[in-house]
Amino acid sequence: MSSVITQDGTCIIIDPEVGEVSARSMEEAEAEVRRRKALRNLRSDGGLNITHRHSEIQSGAA
Repeated sequence: MSSVITQDGTCIIIDPEVGEVSARSMEEAEAEVRRRKALRNLRSDGGLNITHRHSEIQSGAA
């Protein structure tokens, strides 16, 4: 994990697991990395099962 702080104080963290995260401070960026890792782990464990349902609408005479 590497981080950069810009002149305006924005912190950019590049993490190999979650990618790039930018926030207003180092603390916020680190918290976002932790949140994304937790969400990723939750999904990989099967704890977050979301089912998408849709139906197709067909037009025309039957």
